[in-house]
Amino acid sequence: METLPQKLRRYPKIFDVLNKLNRLRSRTPLFETLSQHLPKNQPFTFLQIGANDGIFHDPYREFMIRHNARGLAAEPVPEYFAQLTRNYQSYSSVTPINCAIGYPASTLPFYAYTPTYLETCFNAKELTGLASLDKSKLASQLRPGSDPDSSIQTITINVRTVEEVIASHGFQTIDCLFMDCEGHEDNILTNLNFQQVQPKLVAFEHTHHPHEDNNIVNHLANQGFKCTRLDYDTVAYRNSY
Repeated sequence: METLPQKLRRYPKIFDVLNKLNRLRSRTPLFETLSQHLPKNQPFTFLQIGANDGIFHDPYREFMIRHNARGLAAEPVPEYFAQLTRNYQSYSSVTPINCAIGYPASTLPFYAYTPTYLETCFNAKELTGLASLDKSKLASQLRPGSDPDSSIQTITINVRTVEEVIASHGFQTIDCLFMDCEGHEDNILTNLNFQQVQPKLVAFEHTHHPHEDNNIVNHLANQGFKCTRLDYDTVAYRNSY
């Protein structure tokens, strides 16, 4: 049976209004940190990497749908991308793109749970967020006795670099990178041409890569960023808007 929040995700505009009202009484540390470092009254651009359906457990949506924000939301899994497109159809400033982001640009196998397996899971929606370039990450979360070959599907996806994807959509630079890519952040951030892209803010989950986290933070520090580490996320920022 669907919960009320699950039902509301089928009506994005209503979801957004209620989410905004909820912020009057409940503000997460990530929301507070992003609010502190994102501009409120002037335009900014963004690239979201790993957008899923654009609503579920997405802490960036409420900033992306501001009237003064414009950018791209990337999701490689076709069925999630279809939902993403539907959930942003009322917001012309957000352009969904069906690809993964990484280095080098290529075509790679990508892994996600099969719809048949998800139908048997009480936490199916959470599991959709675990789609990854690393099959072992998904296999480790399977129920005991589940067959990886029948529970995990292989999808061939296009991998595009940040520089390539923003240029193809008319952006010379991007102010913000919002990232949820299941441990692939290290590949992206250590290969990104910061001088060319010129991001002012980078936000990413650090729970997927504890061993690489110091490497990422040190690399960002060398690019002039200061980092705020929260329980699950890191927000790195530089320069004022």
